[in-house]
Amino acid sequence: MRKFTITFFLILLAIILTTFNPNNFNIGFNLFKINKIEIKNLKVLDKKKIKNLFDKEFSESNLLVLDKKKIDKIARDNALIDYIEFRKIYPSKLQVIIYEKKTIAIINYKQNKFYLTKDGEEIEYFKNAILEKLPNIFGKQKNFLEIYTTMSQLNFPISKIKSFYYFEIGRWDIILENDKIIKLPVENFISSLENFMKLYQKINYEKYSVFDYRIKDQLILN
Repeated sequence: MRKFTITFFLILLAIILTTFNPNNFNIGFNLFKINKIEIKNLKVLDKKKIKNLFDKEFSESNLLVLDKKKIDKIARDNALIDYIEFRKIYPSKLQVIIYEKKTIAIINYKQNKFYLTKDGEEIEYFKNAILEKLPNIFGKQKNFLEIYTTMSQLNFPISKIKSFYYFEIGRWDIILENDKIIKLPVENFISSLENFMKLYQKINYEKYSVFDYRIKDQLILN
């Protein structure tokens, strides 16, 4: 039955679009008016708000031709949107599949706040209950992406990080949610993170509050 329905509409569409009679074109335009818009795949952005935007711009529009300027405007006004896919379900339903940018931290620098994506893009801060759980960066974000990538590769428990502090001499402190502090050195921070991950798997990890790697080839525990 579904195959028959699809075939029927394809034939009808072909007849409409290959006819030069203006009246027939109007019939086709009215036939495929959008009366239902479904938003899919959102994880962070407010689904109701995004749906209202698409309803406002595309409800009662023609399903055959979507206005690219309107699409670009919605994406431009919602910087977290990476790209959008559309599925047209004839005769009148539009599915909107939205892919969001991956945010990894909140930048706090000189009284300004931004969301930082995994690609290094800064997005102007806006209140969002999910994104506000991200770790905070205080100070410059110099070589932060390099550190973050290394941590991801080491399966570091990034979800347990509260904040990152950058120091002008070129090194970082990492504050975990239980207030444990990892003091990284200026150079060779990778081996320090590798060593911490070994300790993290051991019971005695809980005994210490500070893991200080600032002195070359040494770890000071407090």
